[in-house]
Amino acid sequence: MLNKKNKALQLGQPIALLASLLIAGQIGFTLYQGTPFCLNEGCRVVEQLTKVSPLVFNLIGLVFFQAIFWGLRSSRNEMRRLPQFVKTLLLAGLAVEAVLISFQYLVAHAFCAYCLGIFACIVVLNLLIGFKQAVPGLFLFGVVSLAFASLELNQIKTGGQAFTTGVLASRPGTASTAENFLFFSSVCTHCERVIASLKTNDRPTVHFNPIDQVKELDLPKITRSSSYVSASNKALLTALGIDQIPVLITRTPEGLSIRQGEAAILAHLGKPGLAETGGPSGASAVPAPQTIIPGLESKDGCSVATDCTDASGGASRQSGR
Repeated sequence: MLNKKNKALQLGQPIALLASLLIAGQIGFTLYQGTPFCLNEGCRVVEQLTKVSPLVFNLIGLVFFQAIFWGLRSSRNEMRRLPQFVKTLLLAGLAVEAVLISFQYLVAHAFCAYCLGIFACIVVLNLLIGFKQAVPGLFLFGVVSLAFASLELNQIKTGGQAFTTGVLASRPGTASTAENFLFFSSVCTHCERVIASLKTNDRPTVHFNPIDQVKELDLPKITRSSSYVSASNKALLTALGIDQIPVLITRTPEGLSIRQGEAAILAHLGKPGLAETGGPSGASAVPAPQTIIPGLESKDGCSVATDCTDASGGASRQSGR
């Protein structure tokens, strides 16, 4: 039993070193490119939703794993020589990861592959220390996750990154200063018809926020964003309790108005002058950050999670995925 534990401590050293090298590489890439290396779209979503710089997280992580590595090395593969701070740090790491993983699941609605890799290293290191380390670690992770899940996390900011991180393209209007954010899908015919109507209507200022990957947008005079995260658009709708598209969120100095469904959106976008406040019936204007979401008939929209294409093609179908 003692030899098995010694081998476990020996195995923990390269794992801690590997995690350190991975983080060091991420720090170097961030300093060189200005942004972290993202293995999947979830990484970009989490990055946009956190206030602390990823560089700070990585520097702390590098110090953490280096401390674990040298602590394990100083034990000379003997459990009785293992410094107490190694066990304490690994438990603290699980507590921190409980918050980060819960945030990704409950708030970002996307997982960062890089973060999951670091989490896996911390879990394995705790398991290698032994049963007396793994059980308290599991309990601590569960308690912190439960505490985080009990918080009210559905408050969405009404400006800034809440909309802009998911903008695929924008088109300035000729008749209004109000900003319209159109949430759509490339497989929704109601969305297609709304986008198609904008080919002959250049009055509104529209930002296009797809909930899936769209390569092109068949509209004149649009400006593509350098990058966008479609998952953030889906996460925003989920947080607002919206499960059908198309959705148009209009932002004015007075606040926000939310319109759901093809008919209500077409009525607003086609209105001469594009009222700067509430607009036509079927919409509700409210001061930020509150929102009132009107009902939506299923025949007038598509489920966020369902392909509802039909024979009548349109603009977003031409856009591709």
